[in-house]
Amino acid sequence: MKSSVWPTIRAILITAVLMFCALEAMPLPTLKKRHLNRKVAKEETAQWVGLLGKVGIQTDEDELIGFVMKMSKASGKARFQVIKPWRKFERHLSLGQHWGLFTYADPYAGRLVVEGSRGGNAWETLYSAPHDDGSELSELLHYRRVRAVWDDAGDRPHPGKFYNRWVTWLAGWIFEHNPELNVVRVRFDQVHIQPPNQRSKKSRIKPEKPMHVRERRREDYP
Repeated sequence: MKSSVWPTIRAILITAVLMFCALEAMPLPTLKKRHLNRKVAKEETAQWVGLLGKVGIQTDEDELIGFVMKMSKASGKARFQVIKPWRKFERHLSLGQHWGLFTYADPYAGRLVVEGSRGGNAWETLYSAPHDDGSELSELLHYRRVRAVWDDAGDRPHPGKFYNRWVTWLAGWIFEHNPELNVVRVRFDQVHIQPPNQRSKKSRIKPEKPMHVRERRREDYP
């Protein structure tokens, strides 16, 4: 009897875990007004107004934003009510899914750049994404657990303490492996990625905007 019942129970439990994890990973972010005031959000809104107009749905940017805000709030509330009982168990069992899958595509991506200096004004580029020269630093930054930190935090408008701690850790690693360097600088260069149908041979490439510039000095490390 046990041998015939247990596989069914196990299948039900596995299905439940997968269902709750899928619900948590669904790209249903709880949007706020400040999110839709960003440049990329305004561009996306204008494009959607144009696309909807082509299929006979007439709207404007304010009306579309109001609808999106309303649906975002309703869908987020519904998902929370469904997974609320699950969250009592997921933390203790380490079964949670706390990041969204493909929430949105950002055309203003950040390119990681790591530089070193011997103390003067000259900077040496140690790494510039996505270049991989086979060095220890490249392998470290491309390692999935390390990349998951900088690839996520670096593209945020306000990376916060987590990013600063990561920079401190990375600089310590670089100082340990490069005794000639006295200063390490980490930044993200914002790159505007244009779709193929919007590119033009006559269009000028916009200069990259440096973001989240952080410096660490060897004397700050014990």
